[in-house]
Amino acid sequence: MSPAWRASVLWAFVLGGCTAFNAHSLDRAAGWHAAQVVAVGRAGDLSGTADRNCGAAGDASARYAVVRYHNGGVHSRSLGTDRLPADTELKVGDAVYVNILDCAAPLMMTPDQSGSMSGAPSR
Repeated sequence: MSPAWRASVLWAFVLGGCTAFNAHSLDRAAGWHAAQVVAVGRAGDLSGTADRNCGAAGDASARYAVVRYHNGGVHSRSLGTDRLPADTELKVGDAVYVNILDCAAPLMMTPDQSGSMSGAPSR
C-alpha cells in the first residue's frame, strides 16, 4: 500500500465519522445537555426523587433513570425518564445527553461510553 492510499483511507474514515456525528448533532439551544446517570431502577421507586419527572404515567415497573445536568450556574438539576436507549444497559455514572425541553426525547449515550450506539451524537 502506498502512503497516499493510506492517507486517503484515513481521511475517508475521519470524514465519514464527522458526517455521522453531525447528522445527530445535539444542540444546547434545542434543549440538549450533557448529564450523568445518578440512579437506575423502577419508575415507581425513583420517579419522586427527580426535580422533573419525564416518565410515562402509570407504569411503576418501567425501567427508569435519574440523570443530573447543569443548566448554567453552579447548581445541578435532575430529570427522571423512562425513555432509555434500547440497545444499552445504563449504569450509575454513565455519561448521557438529555433534552430538558422535550420529555419525549430519549436519553442518548455519549460516544465515549462502552457499548455506545454507532452514529452517537457529539457535543
